[in-house]
Amino acid sequence: MTERPEQLRILAVVAPEMQEKIRRQLTSFGMEPVLVSRATELAHHTRDGETYHVVLLPASMPRPDDWWAIWGDLVMLSPKPAILVYAQTATFQLWSGVLEAGGYDVIVEPLTDEKLREAVLRAAKSSGRE
Repeated sequence: MTERPEQLRILAVVAPEMQEKIRRQLTSFGMEPVLVSRATELAHHTRDGETYHVVLLPASMPRPDDWWAIWGDLVMLSPKPAILVYAQTATFQLWSGVLEAGGYDVIVEPLTDEKLREAVLRAAKSSGRE
């Protein structure tokens, strides 16, 4: 009997109007998505002992303090997930800021199936938890 590989678990902050599309995409890739609408909802999922391979975050948050709260929650996780940021445009400043803060990469919208799948798989592989 062969062992089934671990299903990639993805925790994502996604606007309500995009959630169904992102959920459908991640599920179609064979991944297990957990989607929340607001950054403040992440703490519930990161503190309950669940582990995630990748955390998908928007570059822009409604409140600037949301970023600090998110990073504070994510750096405490063990094992640490790869952090993937999505944005409408990716500037060098955004990309370097994400990398400097410990994130994996920035992907630019629109999040097509191929782009999202490849980015999430690369991020999971970088964390050594593919």
